[in-house]
Order: sequence, then structure tokens, then C-alpha cells
Amino acid sequence: MIGKHQCQSARDTDLKRAIFIGLDEAFTALEEAFDDLTDEQARAFPLAGRNNIAWIVMTTLQNFDEYANGAQVGQLTFPHEWRWDLWNCKPEERPQPSDAFPAVAEMLALLGRIREAAMANLDSAGEDDLRGKRACGDRWPGTTADAYMRTIHHALAHIRQIWLLRGVMGLTDATAWPRQHWA
Repeated sequence: MIGKHQCQSARDTDLKRAIFIGLDEAFTALEEAFDDLTDEQARAFPLAGRNNIAWIVMTTLQNFDEYANGAQVGQLTFPHEWRWDLWNCKPEERPQPSDAFPAVAEMLALLGRIREAAMANLDSAGEDDLRGKRACGDRWPGTTADAYMRTIHHALAHIRQIWLLRGVMGLTDATAWPRQHWA
């Protein structure tokens, strides 16, 4: 996956195009961050007191689904689980090595479904939809565009964490290195 995308130019963008670029960058960068890992590497806990890559991927996917699908058109692509959203959890509720985590192939398939739905939802949005509430309702207090920005930047923060964990595990080199997709 890494290096398979040509860097694209972000020119003459409007709000919808800017959101498209952000989503495309975040989805692509997330895939690159974990697609070459083994299931064991994704499930490993290399830093005490921190979550593993599988948990980070799942919380990111669930967040993408909530804000780029649910908050946009009111429809999620998969059943969400509380264990992927541990914002205010107790220490004993945090992910543990004995917990079950999805395989890398499962997470990649889920990423593909969420991405496809999210891009279709964005494609169907007009300027008024992006500046208004669309299906957000109680799911998100801001505008539709705000929900997209929230999930894009949430994902980018977690992608940095994945690369940090890869580095701790010695899983970065000249070929496994994040790339730029938009300039």
C-alpha cells in the first residue's frame, strides 16, 4: 500500500473538495499505517499504559462511521461497540492483551466499506448540506462540515499514534514510511 498513491494537487478547492481531500488523506493514511502488519503486530501492546494498533484502528473506524456516515445520512455501516469508544473509561476497562481484536484483513474490509459509504455521502451533499445540519440532529451539535472536520482530524491524531507504535516495535524503515498524498 505505501507508495502506491501518486501525490495529487489540492488546487481550486471549495468546501466540498477540501472535505474530500481531507477524507481521502485520512482514509489512505490509515490504511497505509496498518495494512502490512500481521495480526500479532496489530494486537501487540508495545507501550505500557497505551492502547494497541488494533484498538486504535477500530476506534478510528468507528469514529469515521459515526461522523462521515451516521451524522451525514443517519446510517452506520457496522454495529458500533462501546469498547472502541473508551473516552471516559476506568483503568480496568482499558484494552488488555487478553481481549479479542479483529484481524488486519477484517479491519481493512471494514475500512473499505466505511470509506465507500463516506465518499458516497459526501458526493451526495450540496453546499447547503455541508453548511447546515443535514442528518446530524442530536448526533453532532455543529454543522455537517464540522462533523467531517472532527473525524478527519481525529483520524490523523490516531494515525500518528500508530506510526509511533510501529517505531517502538521496529516496524518502520525506508519502505514502511508515511507518504504525502496531497500537496
